[in-house]
Amino acid sequence: MLPREHYIKQPFYGLSDLNNASDLTSAQMRLIKKHGALITALLNDEVLNPNLADLRLVKIVTNKSAPTTPVEQAWLKFESLREQAATKPTKKLKKTA
Repeated sequence: MLPREHYIKQPFYGLSDLNNASDLTSAQMRLIKKHGALITALLNDEVLNPNLADLRLVKIVTNKSAPTTPVEQAWLKFESLREQAATKPTKKLKKTA
């Protein structure tokens, strides 16, 4: 477990999981890039000293409360898009002889 300050400084590369990141606004993408590593660590229970806002965010993301901040809304939209990308079958190219 590491302090939350460690995760705040880490970049988040999860946007590559999306088939179409253009469904997010540029502001939402910035928020996800900035807070994604911390949110992921919070969800994995890897943060040593989460504050009240962090705990509230976990509650929101685990669908126990409604989102109110732009970060919460952006993360939920990102999660929804990531789930859609995981369930959509990928197109396979035909092999030619």
